Amino acid sequence: MSIKRYTASKDNTITNAFKANLTGRGVAGNMGSSDILEVFSIYGQASSSSLEQSRMLVTVPVKEIATNRKAGEIPDSGSVTFKYKMFNAAHGQTTPEKFSIVASPLIRDWSEGSGLDMEEYSDLQSSNWTSASLNTPWITQGGDVALTSSIASPPVPLDYVQYFDSGTEDLELDITGLVEEWIKGNNLTATAATASIVFHQKPAQNSLFKVYAHDGAYRVFQVSNTTGSSGNTVFFETGSTNVNTTTNFVNAVNTHLGTSIAATAQGTDGGAEITASLTQNMTGFYGNTTISSSLHITPSATATVLGFDGGTGAQPYGLLLRLSGSAESGAAKTSYYTKKFFARSSHHYFKRPVIEAQWAPTIKDDRSQIIRSSSLAPADENLNNIYLYNRRRNGMVDIPKTGSHLVVQLYNSLTPGTAPVTLTKGGGVASHSLTFITASRVSKGTYKAQFAYSGAETKLFDVWSKQEGNNPIDRTQLHTGSAFEIKNEGSYSHYEVPSYVTNITNLKASYNLNEVATFRVYTRDKSLSPNVYTVASSVAPITIIQDAYYKIRRVSDNYQIINYSTSSSPSYSSLSYDASGSFFDLDMSILEPNYLYEISFLYRDGTDYIEQKEKFKFRVNP
Repeated sequence: MSIKRYTASKDNTITNAFKANLTGRGVAGNMGSSDILEVFSIYGQASSSSLEQSRMLVTVPVKEIATNRKAGEIPDSGSVTFKYKMFNAAHGQTTPEKFSIVASPLIRDWSEGSGLDMEEYSDLQSSNWTSASLNTPWITQGGDVALTSSIASPPVPLDYVQYFDSGTEDLELDITGLVEEWIKGNNLTATAATASIVFHQKPAQNSLFKVYAHDGAYRVFQVSNTTGSSGNTVFFETGSTNVNTTTNFVNAVNTHLGTSIAATAQGTDGGAEITASLTQNMTGFYGNTTISSSLHITPSATATVLGFDGGTGAQPYGLLLRLSGSAESGAAKTSYYTKKFFARSSHHYFKRPVIEAQWAPTIKDDRSQIIRSSSLAPADENLNNIYLYNRRRNGMVDIPKTGSHLVVQLYNSLTPGTAPVTLTKGGGVASHSLTFITASRVSKGTYKAQFAYSGAETKLFDVWSKQEGNNPIDRTQLHTGSAFEIKNEGSYSHYEVPSYVTNITNLKASYNLNEVATFRVYTRDKSLSPNVYTVASSVAPITIIQDAYYKIRRVSDNYQIINYSTSSSPSYSSLSYDASGSFFDLDMSILEPNYLYEISFLYRDGTDYIEQKEKFKFRVNP
């Protein structure tokens, strides 16, 4: 399968909008069980400059995504795209135009709540505008998100923006990098950020150090004659020595940011310098925060400040979505009311917020159509792909300790002592006159070798081996493939538009919701006439379509579930193929049960796309 969907695990709308009396605000209102999510800003309703805002919170099931990857059901990082999707909900109120929505990763966990009231905000639960959960307020009202102002050099974007022209569009954001960081956090492979302040000498009175924690909280630590705090400013006492002052600073950090940061001091006054080492208690790049100071940094500076870095991964708390820029801030001095989306509790099955994993099919196996290189074709068109499938009793399994040492050699005979054929440069062949191809892992238990062949042989065997050490001749043989023919593709004096017969050979009338079905697609050129031998031997002629796509629609209302991905990257609805023909996998869990669905096919011929007339129907059972 090349597409898998994960419905949001929780969602909510939070707001500081006025209630109907235009005096009290609905900041304590919760709408976690509503079937609608809403984002808006209202300017000048209660007074000439009053501002009301609504935002959306959404969390996706990262644990399920990570579990599916471990099981080999979705590809490794770098081979899959994650799209976050929300779907427009039509309504009878005004709809804004020409605005943007920005999605940012949340840095604090939150509770969904069970509120429903989106008018008077009478369901007083958490999360809401002021609180992430019961007894846990947001650091910043309206939700705590990762900010470029506090996070230094984040490994992925912190803001994902989409422009809405008419205001009725669906939302689709590529958040691949962020999901990969969430997966690290889920898998406990994330790391904590560290920082340091090296005091070369005792800092002067009133020196300032602004330190951010991973959750966005910060304190300004100021050298003083006394101790105490005022708001976010913490005063720590200057000591008689450099080490005393540094120790006081470390104690102040542990006291006022101790739930987020662990601080220690290293060194003595007898040494050259004293170091305050700081470590974020929570793993993740959210901890790559800045440390700023009032010190004048010169070669003879009082201190050297190194902000937090080294944090990787992120806690999968989800996204906060809001209007972008002046549309939300009120700077535009106009209202943007109201944009609505379907929530996860909506009865519209295909309109719920989802993460959609998309990837191109991994199998393009040319074993039944290996071609000899021709000067009439560009170099990439002369490349052939052959595959090795390591299937065991429990399914596909990686071959141990192959890494980058899996190689393939081609032979015209399996007679002992036969030398391998030489190959031309291209694909997995690094240079001319080599006898081996460097193979690569495609997915769990599946490996690909790519080569061009310009020799005179008409039949070859592929032998797969694992290279041991650095000696190219020291190899352990793993597998010998069946013989494949080398074909010549020529040019013609005329062109005929191809016409095909298409059939799904293993189609069933119905499938279960928890089933992943492999559809085997038989294709034959309609102009081919089977000879007597073919008919007698029951060997049906197969035409391999290298660029073919499938589409899934719901029959009852013609709703497009999966469309032809001809212009998408990755091309998630492409068909794979091998020596037996084309095929694709379909995860039935993305479909709503108790409905009839239809499969259509689209074949590419040069720059043209031809939709096939055959349609195939099936039903999904609960």
